[in-house]
Amino acid sequence: MRFPPPEVIASWPVPDYTNPISRGPTLLIVELTILPVALICVALRLYVRYFMVRKTWWDDWLMVVAAIFGTGVTICVVLASQKYGWNIHVWDLTLVQMIQGRQVSIAGQTLFVFASGFEKLSILATYLRIAVSGTWFRRLTWASIVLVNLVMLVFTIVLWTQCNPASEYWNLFATDRTCEAEGPPLMGQASATVFTDLVVYILPMPTLYQLKLPQWNRIVLMAVFGLGGLVCVAGIMRTVWVHHVVYSTYDITWEGFYLWIWTAVEVNLGVICGCIPALRPLLSHWNGQRSGYSSSTIITETRRGLDIGVYVISTNDV
Repeated sequence: MRFPPPEVIASWPVPDYTNPISRGPTLLIVELTILPVALICVALRLYVRYFMVRKTWWDDWLMVVAAIFGTGVTICVVLASQKYGWNIHVWDLTLVQMIQGRQVSIAGQTLFVFASGFEKLSILATYLRIAVSGTWFRRLTWASIVLVNLVMLVFTIVLWTQCNPASEYWNLFATDRTCEAEGPPLMGQASATVFTDLVVYILPMPTLYQLKLPQWNRIVLMAVFGLGGLVCVAGIMRTVWVHHVVYSTYDITWEGFYLWIWTAVEVNLGVICGCIPALRPLLSHWNGQRSGYSSSTIITETRRGLDIGVYVISTNDV
């Protein structure tokens, strides 16, 4: 955290600890809307795996783990904004709010690292189910798995060792406080997240394009996997606000409001986009019922589709 110089502090208005100006319930509404959608997507994914395909794998359980960490991120965001002062001006913070706000901040950052990482590991595990042994696609998938794990490990260590001891991260007024600048590691983590998002979502495109399917089916398939581009956009927006908060303002709780929004949106959107390809058998099942095809026919075609639930032949082609 950058401490404002005396002239900046002198320009601040008189603190209002009783009824400070706040951002309102906007963040709460956003978070409590997108989190249930993410959890519903995970639940539907497990339904498809258990009751339609009748087979689960590591990619499913890795996404469950990601959803658990993502729920933790959303809880931290809600607590930060509604209880610990991350929706009011920094000059209206009490000392207790400063300490608790920093504690929930480091907790939220840690949970975000793991939520984002496990989302990508889940998607990469799905790729392993379709990547032919010995191909560049499979090799690059394994390399990406190593990269994602390294990102999680490195930035978790950096986050908890930037202050010595770690408790000085939230004890802002400790004597002889020893902490590294927060800007570089935060920007490094945000940039690495965007980079690995891009790698994960671009990785299967050449393989999908070369599948022996009708052109329209290939385009739809690539579009389904390409939904992850929305996560990349959210990650870029989060990176922009990280830079703004750590380098361009001293009113970090007021301006950090948008950073918290994009943090939870990114992590929950990652769960949603990571689950959508696995829900294709469910959509095909509903279409089959409307078209008069039996669910057993659709499930058979899904199993021919390498058990991942995305290469299922449409009911119009059965």
